[in-house]
Amino acid sequence: MENGYHLYSFSGQLLREEPIEQFKQFVWRPRPERLLSKEEMKTVRKNLREYSRAFDEADLAKRSSADKAVVEERRRKLNEWLAYRERTVEDLLDERHELRLPEISDEQAALQVSDEGQVVEEIFEEILDESEEIIE
Repeated sequence: MENGYHLYSFSGQLLREEPIEQFKQFVWRPRPERLLSKEEMKTVRKNLREYSRAFDEADLAKRSSADKAVVEERRRKLNEWLAYRERTVEDLLDERHELRLPEISDEQAALQVSDEGQVVEEIFEEILDESEEIIE
């Protein structure tokens, strides 16, 4: 017999199956009462594009504020890095001054400081005299 009803859970699991003779149709679907009247629903449908624009603007504002936070974080990290570099170059120049080594420019000092804070020594050779002799 095919007459009857099946009762399922929200996940689709069969909870109950009742075969009933002479059963034709059973229609039930719980629906909450509407919060808006028909006139209010028409107004909402009519102004839906305006509401959509307002929500889109709010979404864009949230996205841009998130982008601003990322930019501010990057700017803060860059400033920290530049302050670290400046301190390291100053320390290097102070050490050179204490050791009475020849003064170097800030650019050369910056090149000589590696990321680990270690000083890298560079040797510059300068040719003072050059002569050519022909040997036969």
